[in-house]
Amino acid sequence: MGTQPRVTVYWYSQTGQLLESVSAVTDPLEKAGWDIHKVEIRPRDPFPFPWPVRRFFGVFPASVDPDGAPEITTRPPVIEDDDADLVVFAFPVWYLAPALPMRALVGAEPKAFDGRAVVGLVACRNMWYSAALEVRRLLQATGGRYLGTIAAVDTASAGVTFVTTLRWLLAGKREASWGFPRAGVGTDELDRLALLGERIAELAPAHPVLEPEQAGSASRTASEEDLADRVREVLAAHDAAPVHPPLAAADLLAGKVFRVWGRVIRAAGRRGEVQRVALTGGFVLWLTGAILAGLPTVVVARVLFKAGFDAAVARRLAPVVARLAEVSR
Repeated sequence: MGTQPRVTVYWYSQTGQLLESVSAVTDPLEKAGWDIHKVEIRPRDPFPFPWPVRRFFGVFPASVDPDGAPEITTRPPVIEDDDADLVVFAFPVWYLAPALPMRALVGAEPKAFDGRAVVGLVACRNMWYSAALEVRRLLQATGGRYLGTIAAVDTASAGVTFVTTLRWLLAGKREASWGFPRAGVGTDELDRLALLGERIAELAPAHPVLEPEQAGSASRTASEEDLADRVREVLAAHDAAPVHPPLAAADLLAGKVFRVWGRVIRAAGRRGEVQRVALTGGFVLWLTGAILAGLPTVVVARVLFKAGFDAAVARRLAPVVARLAEVSR
């Protein structure tokens, strides 16, 4: 390997949005001469886009199942002895959990992350917190070192994104219409990610990364650790994953409830299709009520208990947000 770092990116993008965010970060690295190796994750049975309504809600129980993992292929194949200095785990969010194909990747290819420094990269509507915590748990179970998260979100208001996201996912219409803006991660967020990529691109090993015949494995390991530490510092300094406490609190609370609903629906499904469909309908009704009433309630709670509220959120998210992790030490 030469003096420029090597980065392996594992990604799955159903709509194309996540790949836009990946490219925003990695294009500056490539321009600086970094070796970027991208691996696309593909389910053997592709998930549809746009989603039919029944399929959209039907995938919920598996999405929140820690053991839910479809069969996947990768293009190109995963290299188990990949010599990457840094791994980027790029994932969409499905029902406050990492998308099923990316969860399946960790189970199918754990050696791809063992001993690696990993950055999570997520593109979603606005709630990525529970999913990032699960990603960290999954990667740490393989022996990976999770450095932090890069989060790209739709910056429009929650009410607007509720409409535009559903319009995009269920009807395939992303562009602005009927007074609503374009759905998804916008140019402002992509520009922020590109700036972050430029800052990372300025990093270089403290000393040249030598070929194995020129230096022992200890030298390479020291150089990898040095780069990983400095990448983590960049994530912290540039607030790579901005946290909005009311959204984060709502996400973390809803994530727990989602997992309960998922277990109940999966159990009902073993008894018959009618029970599964009925309970899925119950979940949809509950979800609608939670969206309409839950977030306003959390906002009021934050107004009343701001300091303690924000501190509790910070403690919970410290493992996946570099900035908060530094503050909590």
